[in-house]
Formats: sequence, C-alpha cells, structure tokens
Amino acid sequence: MDKITLVVMLLGILIFSSHLFNKMFDRTKVPNVLLLMIIGIIGGFFIDKELFFGELGRVFTTVTLVIILFESGIGLKFSELKTALLSSTLVTIVNFFIVVLIVTGVLTVFTKLDFISIIFIGAILGGTSSAVVIPMVKQLKLGTKSSTVLLLESAFSDVLCLVVGLAALEGIKAGDLNVGSILNTMWQSFLFAALLGLAGGILWSMILNWIRAIKHSMFTTFAFLFIVYGAVELMGFNGGIAALCFGIVLGNSDTIGKTKAWNSIFRFDIAHLNTNEKDFFSEIVFVLQTYFFVYVGVVIEFGSFVTYLIAILIILLALAIRPLVMKIFVRKGVSPKEFTVMSIMSPKGLVPAILASIPLQLGLASGRQIAEIGYAVVLLSIFICSILVIVVSKDPLIFNKMIRKKKKAEEAGVDDLKIEENTEDKNIEDDVTEKPEEETESKITIKKKYKDEFDD
Repeated sequence: MDKITLVVMLLGILIFSSHLFNKMFDRTKVPNVLLLMIIGIIGGFFIDKELFFGELGRVFTTVTLVIILFESGIGLKFSELKTALLSSTLVTIVNFFIVVLIVTGVLTVFTKLDFISIIFIGAILGGTSSAVVIPMVKQLKLGTKSSTVLLLESAFSDVLCLVVGLAALEGIKAGDLNVGSILNTMWQSFLFAALLGLAGGILWSMILNWIRAIKHSMFTTFAFLFIVYGAVELMGFNGGIAALCFGIVLGNSDTIGKTKAWNSIFRFDIAHLNTNEKDFFSEIVFVLQTYFFVYVGVVIEFGSFVTYLIAILIILLALAIRPLVMKIFVRKGVSPKEFTVMSIMSPKGLVPAILASIPLQLGLASGRQIAEIGYAVVLLSIFICSILVIVVSKDPLIFNKMIRKKKKAEEAGVDDLKIEENTEDKNIEDDVTEKPEEETESKITIKKKYKDEFDD
C-alpha cells in the first residue's frame, strides 16, 4: 500500500478514535491525552522521527499551541480574570521556582552535569503544558476559578520556560548565567506581548463586521491571529501570551462595547464572536489536539532506566509540594474536588520536549543526557497525571480520605497509649490502696497474739 494513502487513512481513523476516547472518558475517566500519546509512542517505532522533529513538525506544533491558547482565551471573562489573575501569577512563579530547586537538588546528587546545564533542565521543566492541561480541564468540567487558574498558569509558565530556558541555554554556550538579563527579558516578554495581543484583539473587533461581508471569511480570524503572533515574535516577545490576550479581547468584546470609556471615544459598535464562529474554532482545536498528542508520543525518545528513576523522583517531589502551594494561594472559591485536581495537574508538554532537544542538536557535551532527562520527565509527568486524573475522577476526595484515615490511626494509637497508661496508673493505685489493708490485718493478728503486751 502507498505510504501517503496509509497516512491519509490513519489521519481519518485518529479523528474517529479521538471522538470515541472522549465518549469513553465519561465511563472510564481515562483522558484521551493518554490514549493518543500511547498511539503515538507505538507509531514512533515505525516513523522517521527526524522528519517529525524537523521544520514541518515545529510549524505544526506552533500553530496548534497558538490556536489552543487563542480558543482558551475566548472562554475567559474579565470577571473571572479579576478573581484568578493574582492567584494564577503567584502559583505560576512559586511552582516554577520550586520545580527548579527540586531539579537542581536531584540532578546535583544523582548526575555529573554542570550547574548551568542543571538550571537549564529545571527551567524547561518548571511549568505546566497548556496543550495538555486545557483538554483535561475541559473533560473534567471544573469550576470557573479553578479552570481559569490552571489555564493561566499553563500559559504563563510556558513563557517562563521559554525565556529562562533559552537564557540558560545561552549560559551553557558562554559558560556563564546572567540573572539580570533573564529577569529583564521576562517582564518585557510578558508585558509587551500582552499589550500587543490586546491591541490586536481590539483592532480585529473593530473591523470584523466588515470582514464578514466577504464570503468564506471564517478563517480570516485565524489569519489575523497568525499575523499578530508572528509580529510579536519578530519583536522579540512571546507570541503565545499575545495569542491568549487576543482571544480574551474577542471573548469579551460585547462587554467592552458597552463600557462608558469605549462609547465616549468611539461612535460605533465593535463586533463579537457569534455561536457559529465559536463552534468552528472549537472543532479546529479538537482536530489539532488529536494530532498534537499523537505527535508528542511519536517524538518522545526513551533513555536509560536510571534516567526514568530520576524523572520519577523529580515528578513525585514536585507533586508532593504542589498541594501546599495551592492551599496558600488558591483558598477561596474552590471546592475540595477542584482543589485535588489542581494539586495533581502538573504535566509537562512539548515546550520542554523541544527545548530539551536543542543542546543535542547544537552538539553540546551534555546534550544527550539533557534530552533523555527532558523526554523522560515529559512522558512520565503526562502518564502520572493521567493516572491521577482517573483516580480522582472516580473518587474526588480519595486523598482527603487517606489523610483522615492516617490521622485516625495516629489518634487511635495515642488513645491506646493513654488507655495503657491509665491501666498502669490504676494498677499502681490498687497496689497502694491494698497495702494499708494488709498492714491493718497484720496489726490485728499481732494484737490478738500478744494481747497482754498491747494492753500494757
């Protein structure tokens, strides 16, 4: 059979499979992310990975990430952002630096990598993947605040991973790490990218009604989105944040058009997305996500057994600390079930996988080991997150119950100890109370025997 014919047929089968996996989630609670990745891993043994990791693969992943972030931004309302923005920012920054510290500690002990290479690995693994988190959040149907926090965390952390990771990569080449330069690039990438994305969204909202007069104009929104993304990237800022902000403006354009500030400046209404357009964007995202996770499975490469042990240790330590961070910064407006899901939602994605491959492509001495550790953490983090999602979906309060059982067991142990102490105390008291009676009996016996002496 012709290879092209086979590929085309498999593409169709994947779409049907993804719909089937989504339907299965309602019963099995197995995320389609995991199943699609498994298909990709199996296919990876028969596919040329260099082709997938080439320029064509990078274009595909970039387009997918941009559209996913844009479509997610459409669903965010200003009221939701107001309540979740501060929490999301704090959670993102704290979790990022905690993971960097964990990776630094583990790799310093168990590997012989130099310090800057270790910082590079920690930086690229410090965030969560928006491409993995967003589909899972939609399937789990979380509340407004929890889903917004997770979405924003994944988007913000992608920027942190890119900025800090690429800066650390330059440090590996130069043999020195410039912290001031990293911080300066970081705030510029966030702020200017967000402003340019917001400006692009407002501009498109102003001309969208005119564009709709053209036939077959549904894709023009994506076309303008790609232009905004490309322009922001060429300026040296983060296009992903711009795409997210572009979507947020279009998703809230009806609200913006009703404000006094807008009406006092402009004399015309701005357009907002209709139901057909939102449904169309959602369908496109569904198709791209299906192929995206298969692609992730294909490009993942397997390292040594020791590498996977190190990866598991890093993931488990990060998951152990994450609930504490969530408890500190996200306390109000989140149910116990949502809190549990937020505590386990820490999968890595294609951003660290791509960044981990760069040192190897550049021929750096530690490139092979960096790539193996990066791939291992990405693969296992998604796998472990998916397993935990299955467990939590079946019993959302399972971890709370385990903690309560442990506390009850400890309390029961303390109670048993108290009972034993009380029993010992009682025995001592009995001995004390019995002694006077024995002494009294002895005195009576002696008195009877030597009656005359006692009378005297």
